[in-house]
Amino acid sequence: MPFQAIYDACLLYPFEVRDVLMVAARTRLFAVRWTDAILDEMARNLIKDSRANEENMAKLRADMNKLYPRANIPLKDYESLIPVMTCDPKDRHVLAAAVSKGVDVIVTRNLSDFPPESLAPYSIETQSVDEFVLHVLDLDPRLFLRQFRIRNEQKRSWAQKNGKQPRSDIEVAEYLARAEPPMPNSSTFLLKCLNDPKFG
Repeated sequence: MPFQAIYDACLLYPFEVRDVLMVAARTRLFAVRWTDAILDEMARNLIKDSRANEENMAKLRADMNKLYPRANIPLKDYESLIPVMTCDPKDRHVLAAAVSKGVDVIVTRNLSDFPPESLAPYSIETQSVDEFVLHVLDLDPRLFLRQFRIRNEQKRSWAQKNGKQPRSDIEVAEYLARAEPPMPNSSTFLLKCLNDPKFG
């Protein structure tokens, strides 16, 4: 059985970071997880910062849940666990959801909100997006690159139709090094693979 990873809302906010996390999920090397509360927080912050509107967010959520119909953890499955979690109060719903499904990894920017003593009883670890994407890429570089290229081709097609400047695969990988949060290690490895003839 593949391992499970739950994506925290803070990493679903920045577009390119969210996009590469979805590329990682497309490899099916692990089972991706989230909750309505996580998607609510993502949507709320994007709308608040005028990066999206209600219609955009409704479509994004529908697309995410359609692509990964088993990703969403229902509130009823973890609500009773929230009060007994000992991590940062604002993130107890994330840990409770992870515990309810035996998730292995919480991918988050807020590593300090999940202290080791709050995770140890459940054998759950936290990883930054850089560490996590590097791990998935290392598991099967060829598969990751295939999904990465497919996704970038979709984005280039959209950009051309909408009069935008499309980014090459190399440009996307280079951007990840300076993304927010930055992904220097996974970006470096991704660039190395993209420039390696054996990966086509």
